Amino acid sequence: MKRLTILFTFLIAQFGAVNLNAKKSEYWQDLSVYKVNTELPRATFIPFDSAEKLKADDYSRSPYYRLLNDNWKFLWSANPTAVPDNFYEIEYEDSSWDQLPVPSNWQMHGYDYPIYSNIKYPFPKNPPYVPSDDNPTGVYRKSFQIPPEWRNKQVFIHFGAVNSAFYLYVNGQQVGYSEGSKTPAEFNITEYLQPDENLLAVKVIRFSDGSYLEDQDFWRVSGIERDVFLFTTPNAYLRDFFAKTTLSDNYQNGQLDLSLAFENNDALAKQLTVDIELSEAETSKPVVKDRRTVTILSNQQHEINTKLTVKHVNAWSAEMPSLYQLSLKISYQDGTPSQYIGEQIGFKKVELSDGQLLLNGKALLLKGVNRHEHNERTAHVVSKEDMLADVKMFKENNINAVRTSHYPNDPYFYHLADKYGLYVINEANIESHGFYYEPEDTPANKPEFEAMHLARIQQMVERDKNHPSITFWSMGNEAGDGLTFVKGYDWLKQRDDSRLTIYERAEQKSIYTKDTRPHQDAVTWMYASMDWIKLQYLGHYPNRPFFWIEYSHAMGNSSGNFKDYWDTVRNERQLQGGFIWDWMDQGLITQNHNGEEFWGYGGDFEPEGVHHDNNFCLNGLVNPDRTPHPALFEVKKVYQDFHFAKQSKSTFSIYNERFFADSSDVSIKWRLIEDGKVIKEGIVNKEVRAQSTALIDLASQLPKFKKGKEYFINFYAYAKEGLPIIDAGHLLSSEQIQLQKGELNKLITENEAGISIVREREQTVIDAGETLITFDRLGYLSGYQVRETQLIKQPLKFNLWRAPTDNDFGGDENAYVIKAQPWKRATYNQKALGISVISHTDKLLVLEQQVELQEVDSTMSYRYNISSDGVIKVDVAFSFHGDRTKNSFSSIPRIGSNFQLLSEFDNVTYYGRGPHENYWDRKSSSFVGLYQGKVEDLAFNYIRPQENGNRSDIRWASFVNNDGFGVKISGLPTFDFSAHHQPLQDFDPGIKKAQRHYIDIVKKDLVSVNVDYKQTGVGGDNSWGATAWEKYQLKPKDYQYSFLLSPIVQQSVSIGKTIRIGTHNDL
Repeated sequence: MKRLTILFTFLIAQFGAVNLNAKKSEYWQDLSVYKVNTELPRATFIPFDSAEKLKADDYSRSPYYRLLNDNWKFLWSANPTAVPDNFYEIEYEDSSWDQLPVPSNWQMHGYDYPIYSNIKYPFPKNPPYVPSDDNPTGVYRKSFQIPPEWRNKQVFIHFGAVNSAFYLYVNGQQVGYSEGSKTPAEFNITEYLQPDENLLAVKVIRFSDGSYLEDQDFWRVSGIERDVFLFTTPNAYLRDFFAKTTLSDNYQNGQLDLSLAFENNDALAKQLTVDIELSEAETSKPVVKDRRTVTILSNQQHEINTKLTVKHVNAWSAEMPSLYQLSLKISYQDGTPSQYIGEQIGFKKVELSDGQLLLNGKALLLKGVNRHEHNERTAHVVSKEDMLADVKMFKENNINAVRTSHYPNDPYFYHLADKYGLYVINEANIESHGFYYEPEDTPANKPEFEAMHLARIQQMVERDKNHPSITFWSMGNEAGDGLTFVKGYDWLKQRDDSRLTIYERAEQKSIYTKDTRPHQDAVTWMYASMDWIKLQYLGHYPNRPFFWIEYSHAMGNSSGNFKDYWDTVRNERQLQGGFIWDWMDQGLITQNHNGEEFWGYGGDFEPEGVHHDNNFCLNGLVNPDRTPHPALFEVKKVYQDFHFAKQSKSTFSIYNERFFADSSDVSIKWRLIEDGKVIKEGIVNKEVRAQSTALIDLASQLPKFKKGKEYFINFYAYAKEGLPIIDAGHLLSSEQIQLQKGELNKLITENEAGISIVREREQTVIDAGETLITFDRLGYLSGYQVRETQLIKQPLKFNLWRAPTDNDFGGDENAYVIKAQPWKRATYNQKALGISVISHTDKLLVLEQQVELQEVDSTMSYRYNISSDGVIKVDVAFSFHGDRTKNSFSSIPRIGSNFQLLSEFDNVTYYGRGPHENYWDRKSSSFVGLYQGKVEDLAFNYIRPQENGNRSDIRWASFVNNDGFGVKISGLPTFDFSAHHQPLQDFDPGIKKAQRHYIDIVKKDLVSVNVDYKQTGVGGDNSWGATAWEKYQLKPKDYQYSFLLSPIVQQSVSIGKTIRIGTHNDL
């Protein structure tokens, strides 16, 4: 049956018919034609020949399925008209063609180039037209055979995703055409087949009119991106089914509303019997059965419906993803089975009540991320292993929700989400950001684009409707708003009222207004600030919950103030979480001129003159190889389910934030830490019910605390054996609680040998015990020699600057990096006025250096209190003399000091927050402890070099060489520090980003050490102008901080049990 389809019959009646008169050669530039001779969209399944094979859920075991993934013959052309006219003919000679794997993006195999663009279309904007000359086109050829037992049956071909448009030919005949790069196209090819060898030919066009709705923030690549396979059915067969579920009777019983859609391509009417069985997926125990008989007339379709009840159902949730196997046995009139079809389904109820989102009667917290489909080597082509790796990391890091930004994902991903438990926002493949949002400009308000929008919504829903993990349908992203989306919302509510429907732009006639049109079920403003939410949402939307569809933009060194977000979420009942932007840095592997691989971004692949958006594709919580960014540990901590608090001196509480599951699947332990070392530990034998608190009394187990020592108690919740996907012993939740503060570090003078000073023209030299200390003629500390070992390579200098982060660059001419330039100039142009002696005794010498910072109307001073032991107490004072009421200056990037050690002093031990990088506004996941490693372990190599590697709340840090000589830096009481084998300047490109990468940062013969009061926070609200929250800014005012420098003589490089810097294996 040939057909041109876009919508079900009732939708065609509602939205209008399709133009059937377009010329075939112009389909890719005709908005009215986007599907020619394709099958109606349907759920993801294939038939099997037995119930056992069906339940095994392995397509390869079905005799009715044949996967065509392989190397196909491939020819690249510069545009559609350059393709050989007869490439699809059987006799065409293709021996000179290349081989290209299917699926793949051809740009990843050397044909033309990937383009990274956020908003701007990669071609001139003039719908429906796209370039005719510069529009690369790939043609494929593949031979295949049909098994003899498939003859006299219906044979279909399935293309999981093709980017962006393609024509299909079989045995020299044109079969059809399809657009829509992220949903399947299926064709009935029965009438085109030959008994023996068959030839499949495909022409794929890079840009089509469909590309106007595919303006997502990702790599623009092309090709056959997902599986291609054949499958066969009887002439009368089950074409589709919808297993819609809900809960009833106070959420105790499951209700299954099952619709079965049949098709008969036979010349005679057919009667079929359907045996319906629902069983527990884990135990195979049947829970309900039914039988229905249906008669389908010749060349007709027919749908039947049945409703079934499951008593005392095990409801599905992300915490407890209980599944049931739905098995459908289709038999002929004589009782012979013809098909076994099914799916694992779940029972849940999604609803709104009293302004909250409820699942199974409980108000959810969505601890989510946005996820693009991305692989560092294959771009948009992701494997099952890729998908499983992502889901495993989600579960390991307390992520319970994912948005498929901004298109339907590979069907296997939803299978994993069903099985392991994730709340999914499934999003239609619609984005037209390049038109922006004015009503007169957006395609959502243009009648000629309407059918294409609605078809994409329908294709998503029909494919994925049976997945319990899908909690929301999203009609698209950043595609303006208009009547089209109102119609889409109405259709969605008619087709599936078991889920919520959202579309962030439906909320906004103009940005962030409360004037709402009725086509979104929740308020989902992206990147709305906490102040704006309090001003514009709370109290204004009593009937609808709020969650961020995108928030906490994780570009580079970011994700600051994440805990602050969630402190508010947990205190406002209608704020129900959000989806971080985003999961993975979209870097692609490339090579430099030396053949070294590195992750490239926008500008690394595109020819000169082709628009790109630089590194704006690098917004992930993980690298392209899934190495976690330090921010992921903060997300994991904030998103965790178990929370610990001190109630009294020895009594602590455990709160289980889960809504359905108790704590029986975790093992809870505690450790008592004295000055960074574990001195006692134990197990908590308490089971905590969902949404409940339990108290634990450790009075009998905690020792008496020693005076002057610092004590923490750390709590940990580890996964027990038997959890799906999460390994036993994996840390899921943790907390650190301080029980007693330690004694402050002091300058102690015990050496009776005295202290001497020699003033020379170019330097001042102090002899203090086994230490020689040198100041240059400007008063900078330039030498620190322990016995015969010199430590300092470059002198200690005041520093107000940091290498700009990606957030610092955000905002164009208003970027923080530009506003903060006076602090940079002040750092590099500081005017030292020399050093003077304040006092001198046998045991203590006090010197002072004054420095002018003229660009910022400030001064600073170092006061050096040098003991006869060679210990230096450094008092740093920054004085701001400007008018603090005029806001003449930005916040200060950093208040600190920098010096360089010789490179051999690269063994680091510190007592402070770790093991991973942390900052003022991103440190709740970093516990105070004793950490040890190498200088290079402190760094984190963001793909675009920037500020990195900071550690906060440091009590002390030491740098020693392999002989045990070095220096210890002690806080009075604490400081921040970082250290690299490169100076700060190597990470700083200037006021504009440069096309730089982590491999450009070369290890040098030095150790650059920053000893800071603090840095301004890294921020994270967005990366296009938002700065760190005000409470995490170093405002222009006076600051003082102090630290000790102490010589280390022949100390063991290892000091016993510590945690390796940057790792979490010992936690």
